[in-house]
Amino acid sequence: MVRVHGPPREHPPPHVHVELSRRELVIIRLGNEHHPPIVWAVYGMKTRDVLKAYRIVKREHERIRQAWEALHGQDDHL
Repeated sequence: MVRVHGPPREHPPPHVHVELSRRELVIIRLGNEHHPPIVWAVYGMKTRDVLKAYRIVKREHERIRQAWEALHGQDDHL
C-alpha cells in the first residue's frame, strides 16, 4: 500500500510510505525534475520488496508528487 500522509502528521521533505504489513515499510523521498526518488528508510522489508516499491513509486512519481503537493503545497526540499 502506497500512502501519502497529510498534515499535521507528516512533514517535509516530500516522501511516501510503502507498506507490505505493519512490520514491513519503506519510506521513499520523492524527487523532482532534476532528481529521481530515493529510498530514505527501510523497516523490516526484504530487498526485493524494496525494489518493487521503488519501481512503483518511480512509475507513478508524477501522480504521487501531485498528491503530496495537494496536501502540503509545493515543496522543493531534496
